[in-house]
Amino acid sequence: MSHFVADQLKFVRRQAVDYVRNINDSASEIIPTGLKNNIKWNLGHMYVIHEKFAFQLTGEETKYPANFSNLFDPGTKPSDWDTEAPTLSQLIDLLTEQMERVESVLSSKLKEEIHPHYKSSTGLSFTNVEHLLGFLIYHEAMHFSTIKNIKSIIESD
Repeated sequence: MSHFVADQLKFVRRQAVDYVRNINDSASEIIPTGLKNNIKWNLGHMYVIHEKFAFQLTGEETKYPANFSNLFDPGTKPSDWDTEAPTLSQLIDLLTEQMERVESVLSSKLKEEIHPHYKSSTGLSFTNVEHLLGFLIYHEAMHFSTIKNIKSIIESD
């Protein structure tokens, strides 16, 4: 990928993945007091939203592992989980592979229009692949910040 938006997206994802590599699985499942999600949920949610915006909305093949929607869709939370979540290592592998798919499948299609155009729940309109990936930069960075906050809270307890 040699396009600014795609490069930025890859950068943010790499930062998040590198940051969580040394967190153990049990720490990734701690939900700090006052919050409803943990590090693991944030990573799985990043994966699910990326599948929707980078692949589903562009008409490309999606790869949703079993139960990912039930575990990581917007509005879900670990306290409601009735199935085992993937390990942190599995999430890291999936997030890494997902960026490789973005690069191989979408890097040459950034200016391609999507049909139908997508309008978010907040009224933001997306008309091409680049717009969708641009939104994912924001989404990934927001959840990366949340992950850093959760880790900081866990380490201070």
